[in-house]
Amino acid sequence: MATVLNAKGVPLYYSGSSVNHFSATNSGPHLYGSVKNDSLWGDSSVNVTMHGGLGDDIYHLYSAINRAAEEPGGGIDTVETWMSYTLPENIENLTVTGNGRYAIGNGLDNIISGASGKQTIDGGLGDDVLKGGGGADVFLFEKGNGSDLILDFSADDNVRLTGYGFSSFAEVQSNMVQSGNNVRLNLGSDEFLIFANTTVDQLKADQFELSLDRSHLSLSFSDDFDTLNLRTGTSGTWDTNFWWGAENGSTLSSNGEKQWYIDHEYAPTSSVDPFDVENGVLTITAARAADDIQPYINGYDYTSGLLNTYSSFAQTYGYFEIRADMPEKHGVWPAFWLLPADGSWPPELDVVEMRGQDPNTINVAAHSNETGSRTTVGSAVGVPSTEGFHTYGLLWTEDELVWYFDDTEIFRADTPADMHKPMYMLVNLAVGGAAGTPADGLATPAEMQVDYIRAYELNNADIQADVSPVSEPVHTHDWWL
Repeated sequence: MATVLNAKGVPLYYSGSSVNHFSATNSGPHLYGSVKNDSLWGDSSVNVTMHGGLGDDIYHLYSAINRAAEEPGGGIDTVETWMSYTLPENIENLTVTGNGRYAIGNGLDNIISGASGKQTIDGGLGDDVLKGGGGADVFLFEKGNGSDLILDFSADDNVRLTGYGFSSFAEVQSNMVQSGNNVRLNLGSDEFLIFANTTVDQLKADQFELSLDRSHLSLSFSDDFDTLNLRTGTSGTWDTNFWWGAENGSTLSSNGEKQWYIDHEYAPTSSVDPFDVENGVLTITAARAADDIQPYINGYDYTSGLLNTYSSFAQTYGYFEIRADMPEKHGVWPAFWLLPADGSWPPELDVVEMRGQDPNTINVAAHSNETGSRTTVGSAVGVPSTEGFHTYGLLWTEDELVWYFDDTEIFRADTPADMHKPMYMLVNLAVGGAAGTPADGLATPAEMQVDYIRAYELNNADIQADVSPVSEPVHTHDWWL
């Protein structure tokens, strides 16, 4: 049986050749293999759980309704799929072939492989062997998850190091040693990462996504949501309407959104409050609109909440951060973003956007008009999990934009030429649009929970943040139409 040695010299096994082949095409809800080495083939139109049993089994999964299930001691098993996939228990190996997909291991010592195109690869717990295949792959490592080996790290691949405390490439380099044909990166706490068939001089700074260095940041805005300080008249922090919104609220119809944002000052919709604060956590709720208020919200099917600092706070450059628990519900679209205080558009900075049905993907973007027409640079970033509370942040400097997830870099881009003026913050929970129509019509409301929102100035002497309240801005673009 073919093997590969992991970072600690332990042989990991590939699945043996299949003797039997079983198809889910005509099966019921369960498909069972034999005591020998089996290949079990799913079908995109069949809802089936496949059980390989004893022997080395290979599962071919074609949709989310194809599932693999193994008991302990059931041989060396492999899942092969085009989809993003996280290995269930008791399966050793995973191959993901789809471009832009993620491949995540379990608590075993796994062999995780990609293919042509870009994959995001994370072995999870255990001492894993990782292979990207062709394309610009991203390898994820988190403190406490073990020591891993990358077989084919290339010039267009990246490593994301979470929780190890490295905030500069110089710190990374100081922990690298050449060991024969391989580079060993010592991560601390008896963990290390091996780059096979690589030399230290081949590894470059732009291949490493590292921790945020907070030593250059000074807090300029903070709301921990012990209460919700809504804007009334000329006082308060948070507006509940776009500055251009109508008396009864607003939406972004140009995005195909299906919710109406409730304005807390509009009496006819006061029976709906999309905001709740309890134990230092703000909850924004998107729900079906009751029949009796639909005449007051332009006939929209859903209600939700928007908060922004248009009237109270804006800043040029700095670090902008939210700690939130995002909803995992089909058809909802939570976001934390920045817009120019002068009312123009673009530019726009999306610190984080998500689609409720895709909780392993963080969408980040910068929208610009520097070329004379709208351009967007961004990425759909794969992460192992967004379950529970996580931090989402953006470092905006005169020269560069760097996005972070849980204080670790996930994407960077040059700062566009038209992105050098004060911007204010927005947080909202949209319905529809890029997330599609809710599959269940929000029979159960969706909730976005926010622990805090913060902004920081840059302490660097050559890049000072301009922090300013906003009063009587000049509105230059009707971008909402």
